[in-house]
Amino acid sequence: MVEAGAEAIRDRDSFLEEEGLTVHSETTRVSIKGWRGDTEAALVRFLDNKVGRPVNIDNINYIGDIMYVTLPYRDIAQDLLKLNGIWFSGNKLSLQLRTHPVKFRPGDNSRNSYAGGESGAGGSGNISNAGSSGDSVVIKDRLMSLLQTRANMQSNSLDLSSLSQDSIIIALGADPSRDGKIFKAILVIAAQMYPNLETINLADNGFHSLKPIADIGAHFPNLRNLSLMNNRIADIRELDCVSSIGSTVPLSHLSELILIGNPICDIELQQPNGAANYLEKVQKRFPTISMLDTNPVAPILHAEQTGLESNRNSLPKELPFSAVHVFAENSGISDLVNGFVPGFFSLYDGNRAGLADIYSPAAQFSLMVDSTQPTSAFARSSADSQKHIDLSAYIRNSRNLTRIKSHQKRISTLASGHMAVMQAITELPTTHHPVDEAQKFSFDAWEVQVPSSGSPPQVLAMVVVHGEFLETLTQNKLSFDRTFVLAASSPGSAAASVGSPCIIVNDMLTIRRYNGFHSWASPLDGIATSASTGSGSSSSGLAPEQQEMARALQEQTGLTVDWTLKYLENYGWNYQLAISEFPKVRASLPSEAFQ
Repeated sequence: MVEAGAEAIRDRDSFLEEEGLTVHSETTRVSIKGWRGDTEAALVRFLDNKVGRPVNIDNINYIGDIMYVTLPYRDIAQDLLKLNGIWFSGNKLSLQLRTHPVKFRPGDNSRNSYAGGESGAGGSGNISNAGSSGDSVVIKDRLMSLLQTRANMQSNSLDLSSLSQDSIIIALGADPSRDGKIFKAILVIAAQMYPNLETINLADNGFHSLKPIADIGAHFPNLRNLSLMNNRIADIRELDCVSSIGSTVPLSHLSELILIGNPICDIELQQPNGAANYLEKVQKRFPTISMLDTNPVAPILHAEQTGLESNRNSLPKELPFSAVHVFAENSGISDLVNGFVPGFFSLYDGNRAGLADIYSPAAQFSLMVDSTQPTSAFARSSADSQKHIDLSAYIRNSRNLTRIKSHQKRISTLASGHMAVMQAITELPTTHHPVDEAQKFSFDAWEVQVPSSGSPPQVLAMVVVHGEFLETLTQNKLSFDRTFVLAASSPGSAAASVGSPCIIVNDMLTIRRYNGFHSWASPLDGIATSASTGSGSSSSGLAPEQQEMARALQEQTGLTVDWTLKYLENYGWNYQLAISEFPKVRASLPSEAFQ
C-alpha cells in the first residue's frame, strides 16, 4: 500500500510538471490534538470533507494522545491548519504545523499510508493477532467506537451486554465468552472516556468467572448499579474478586446488584433456608447493596467501618426527642383513635363480617408484604423473627409496588368498593391482635383537609397503626403497619347505627416478619405497668450481687424498692447502663416512684 501510494504521487507529480505547474512536494507534518472523541477513521473522513478533497495522509504517528500526520504536500497542510479550533465529536481540534523534526521512540504507535478503512493499512484489526503498535491503535479505535454506541451520559450508564453479538467485536475476531482480554481492554478505555459511570450492564456475556472484570472497582470507584444477569456464574465465590472479600478495590458504593439468570441463584435458593442464606452470602461480599435481583434489601456495614455492630440498624440512635409510642395532633383525634383502634381490631379478629358497616361504599383496600428478613439486634436474637414463615397466603394478593411492574397486576390487587374490600379481608388468615397490651402498639394520627368543589373542605383523619398479631391457626407472630383514612360517619348511616363515629375510606395493610416493639417502647413502659398493678418484684430470690446492685441504685436515685428492682430488670440488670440512663428518664417517673 505504501509503494502504491508513492507511485500514485510520482505519477501526479510528472503530470503537473508536464503541464508546467509547480509541485510543492516536500513532506509536511501536522500535529492534531483533541481527536479522541471518535475513531481515527472518522477523523480522516471529517478532514476530507472539510478540506473538500482527500488529504492523502502518508503516515500517522502518536505520542500520547497527540496524532502526527505526514502529508505529501504543503498546500494540503495549509488547508488543514485553517481548521484549527473546529469542533469534532464534541471536542475542539488543535492543529499545528510541525516545522522541526519530531523524534518518535521505538515504542510510539505508528503506521504508514492510511487507507481510509476502519482498520487502516498498517494493522490487521484482529485482536487475536494484535502484536504491532499499529494493531493496538486499530483495536483501541474500534473499542472507542463500540463504547460510544453503548454509553448513555444522561444516566451515566454503559450497556456492555451481549458483546459477542456486536458487529465491532465480531470484526475484531474476539470471543468475549472465552477471552477475558477484551473486557480488560474495554474497561481501561471506558474509564478514560467515561470515568464517572454509575451503572454498567454486563448481562448475557457467558461469564463463568468475574476475573476478566476484577479491576472494575479500580476503574469505576463510584459504580452503584451492576447487572450480571443471564451469565454462567455457578459458585458464589466467583464474586469475591470484585467484592470486599477478595479485592483491594472492591465495589464499595454498590447499591444494586442483579444476578438473576445465573446458576448460582437456583443452586443457592434450593438449599434449606435458601433465600436468607443467599442474601447473607451476597451481602457479606457487598454490604452496601439495597437492591438484590430487583428486590429491596436492608444494607449492612462492615464491623471495621463502625467499630461496633456490622448491622447499621442495630447501632444506637440519638433522637432529638424522647421516643413515645403514641402521637395525636389534638385531644379530639386522640379520643377518636382510642375508640376506633380497639373496636376495629376486636371485630377484625372475632367477626370480620361485622366490619361491613364501617367501610365506606367506595372504600379501597390494599395489602403489601415485606418478606425481607429483619436485621435489627432484636430480630437476630428473637425466635419469632428467625422462624421460617410461609407468607404465600398474603403474597398472592400483595400489591408491593417495588416488585409489581405490571399495570394490570397493580389494578387487580387493589380492592375497590365495599364488596371487594370485604372479600379481600375475609380471605386473609384469622388473627389475634393483643390490643390489651398497649405497649405493643403505636399509632400516629392527624387531621387532613381535602378540598371539595362548591362546598367546605372535607376533614379526614389519617391514622397509622404499628403493632403485631398472631395467626390463630399457625401461631406465627408477625408485625404490621396499617394506614387508615377515616371520615366522620353521617347520621343515620350504617356506621352510625352500630355506634361507630367514623367510616373507613382507605385501608392499607403492610405485613412484615416480626420485629418487636422496641423501636417505640419507652424504657419505663415495663416499670410503670408492673408498679401500677402492684406486681413489683421483691428482693427475695435475688442473687447477692443483684441485691448489692439494687441497694446501690436505690441510694443513688432515691427510688422505692419496687421501682428500683423493676428499673434494673428493664435494663437487664446492667447497672452501668441503668445509672447512665437515669438522668434521661427521671422527669418521666411519677412521684410515687420515689421514697
